[in-house]
Amino acid sequence: MSEIAIYIGLGIFVIGGLGLLIAAFRTSILWGLAVLFIAPVAIIYLIFHWQDAKGPFKLQVFGFAIMAVFLYMGGGMSPVTSGGPSLAGEIIEAPASSYSNFSTRSVPNQQFKCDGRTHCSQMTSCAEATYFLRNCPNTKMDGNNDGIPCERQWCR
Repeated sequence: MSEIAIYIGLGIFVIGGLGLLIAAFRTSILWGLAVLFIAPVAIIYLIFHWQDAKGPFKLQVFGFAIMAVFLYMGGGMSPVTSGGPSLAGEIIEAPASSYSNFSTRSVPNQQFKCDGRTHCSQMTSCAEATYFLRNCPNTKMDGNNDGIPCERQWCR
C-alpha cells in the first residue's frame, strides 16, 4: 500500500514539474529552455514569476510531502524492496540452528531484515552477516566465496 502511495506522490511531483516547465515556456522560450536544461534556474524563475509558477510549485511540494510521509512510515525504500513484491521487505526470523558451524555472538531467534547493508563493518554478528549473505542482494561479505561471511570479523 505504501509503495503505491509513494508512486502516486512521485507522479504528482512530476506533474508539478511539468507544469512549472510549461509555465516557464509560456513566459518566454528562453525561460523555458533555461528551466529545462539548467536546474537552479527553476528556483530563480519561481522567485521572479511567482504568480505563474505558484500552482505547479505547490503541486510539487504536495507530491514531495506524500512521498516523504510514506517513505518515513515505511522505513524508506531500498534497492531490494523497490523492485516489486518480495520477501526481502518483510522481517524474517533467522533460525540459530542454521548457524551451528559458526561461532556466533548473537541472540538466538534474532530477527533480520534486508535493508541495503552490504559490508561486514555494517553487521553486528555472524548470524546477521550469514542472513544477509544468503538472503540479500549485492553483499560484499564473502571474499573467497566459501559461503562463510565476514571470516575476519564475525564468523571465525
